[in-house]
Formats: sequence, structure tokens, C-alpha cells
Amino acid sequence: MSALLAVDGGQSGLRMALVEGGRAVRTAGAAGFSHGSGDDALAIATALSEARAALALDAPVARVCLGLTGAPADPELRGRLAAMVSSRLDGAAVALGPDMVTAHAGALAGAPGVVVAAGTGAVVLGLGADGRAHRADGLGHLLGDDGSGFAIGRDGLRAALRAREGRGPVTALLDAAEAFFGGLGGIAQRIYSSPAPVRDLAAFAPEVARVARAGDAVARAIWDEAARALVTTAASVLARTDASALSHAGRLFDERELLLEPFLAGLLELRPDVDYRPPRGDSLAGAVRLVEDGLGPYAPLMHTIERTT
Repeated sequence: MSALLAVDGGQSGLRMALVEGGRAVRTAGAAGFSHGSGDDALAIATALSEARAALALDAPVARVCLGLTGAPADPELRGRLAAMVSSRLDGAAVALGPDMVTAHAGALAGAPGVVVAAGTGAVVLGLGADGRAHRADGLGHLLGDDGSGFAIGRDGLRAALRAREGRGPVTALLDAAEAFFGGLGGIAQRIYSSPAPVRDLAAFAPEVARVARAGDAVARAIWDEAARALVTTAASVLARTDASALSHAGRLFDERELLLEPFLAGLLELRPDVDYRPPRGDSLAGAVRLVEDGLGPYAPLMHTIERTT
């Protein structure tokens, strides 16, 4: 008997699920991977091997669907990665693409519409009734990821440093950053020399949320700006997509008061026709759906290779 696997992977971690009867019956995790810090393909393949070992899977893998943060856009590079994944997983058939695809498949279950994904990074994917796909952002921390966990954590640390040096308003983020980072002495060098600076800064976002919930105006303004940024990105995709359904994905939206509610309020002010739908599942659930039922309208967005054994 062979196995079906679904994978959701990114900078904060990788999750793998054994799929039976259209649902995840067992899951395991592994460390995330940081793009640009070395051999990305090897880091992803190593994480997959670790997750498979943790899953204690005996059966050979027949098919795997992977949604990965920062999956290579170049077809040749994506093909190499898919081949390496297949070789690590018993020559399995592979469907590999960006996690915005599996996030969309999880949130809207394959229906036309727009999904806003916000976690460490941020990206919006729209799938029209005509089958055409439209996206915005997902450009990484240097060029985009507006409204992301990285952006919130970075802005929180910036505000703390400005307060520390007397060039910004007083904020409780200073004490929070001192505690979280183990002091701020040499913090710039520590961040710049870290093998995973994006992940390090995104990890501070929950602290920015805690300080905002306690009433700190500076921290609250950071979350307000994140909501506005996501509204702008979502609206740009809605304008190009012939579907009004909208959902969301990513753990950042767990902050309902700080992010989800102001995001929806701001978007509905711009687009009263939006049909908001709570997500039916997350990115891993989307990968489960695609490996079990096939890629359907997402096929043009994924790289596939056939089983080799």
C-alpha cells in the first residue's frame, strides 16, 4: 500500500500530513527554512526527510503535494526542487507550488475568489471564474510583504530602538524588545548576521500584539498600518478578479481585534460587494485537498512530475 502526503512549509516551520480518505490522519513537523541563506533546495529536502521520519511512515509515497513559501518562480529551478523532493520520497509524483496556492485551496476549497495570506510574509491570490489567476505582493522582505508578521516585528523593533535613542515616542515596546531579544546591545549586528533574520523579526510580532492589547498607542499604530497595507493589496487583486468571494489564511489573522476586524472593515468600506467567507481550512488542508482530489483550477500554478518508481 502506498501513501499520499500533503506538505505546508515556510520560514517558521514545515508540516507534513499523511492523507487517507481526503483527510489528514497523522501530522508531523520539522524546522522551517530560510531562503537565501544557502542551498534552499537542500534545506527543504532535509526538512522533508525530518518530517517523514517524525511521521513514522513505513509505506512508500505515491504522491505528494507541497505548498512552500518562496517556491522558485523559475521553471528550471522549480523542476530541480521537485525532482529532489521526489528522490527523497521514494520517487513519488510531485505537485509543487507556492503556499499561496494551497492557502487558497484550503480557504475557499477551490471556489473562485480572493484569499489574503498573512504570516511571516504576505501575499494575495485571486482565482477568477474564468480560471485566470491574479496575485499581488509575496515579494519578500526587501521588496514587499506589506502587513506581514515580519513587517510588524520589524516595525516593533524599530519603534523600540527609536524610543531608546530618544528619536521616537515613548513606548512599552522598548521593555518588550529588551526582554524578547535579551537586551538591545548589538541588536543590529545580531539581526544582520543571523542565518534567519526574517524569522527572527517575525517572531517579535506576538509581542507587538501583546503591547498593543495593553493599550500602547505606538504598537497599536503598527497593527493598524498592517491592516491598511493588506486592504490595499487585497483591493488590487479584487479589481482584477471576476469573483467577489474573499477569505484569509495565515496565523496573523488569529489577531481578530488587531488585524482581522480592521482589515475586513477597511476592505468593505472600499468594496461593499465583497462576499466574506471564513476560511474552510488552512494551507495544509489545501494541500490535502489537492493531493487527494487533483489540482483542478490550480494546475497552471503548480509544477508536477510523474512518479518514477
